[in-house]
Amino acid sequence: MRQIRTDSTRRYECAHLICAYLLAKKTIRAVVTSQDIALFFHLSRKSSRSISAMLNFLYTNRIRDTRFGFYILGTSPFRKCDYPHHYTIELIDEARGLL
Repeated sequence: MRQIRTDSTRRYECAHLICAYLLAKKTIRAVVTSQDIALFFHLSRKSSRSISAMLNFLYTNRIRDTRFGFYILGTSPFRKCDYPHHYTIELIDEARGLL
């Protein structure tokens, strides 16, 4: 499957959705798929792909930047086909203050 490329503004929008998801669930750490986040906000399947592309970008490049509001601790395949992934996501300290 071909990976969708997301631009920087879309990455920040996706990061905001992920932080909002964790804050709405009142949790610091969660194991989720991009589809879980898209379904929570009633978004389209295309949005789920954008969220997945952003999470893959952050995980493969090992980016732990405070401007995203969270970081990815790890990932595991959901099924044998290795897609979609479960991501273990944790809020950073600044975002935890919003709980």
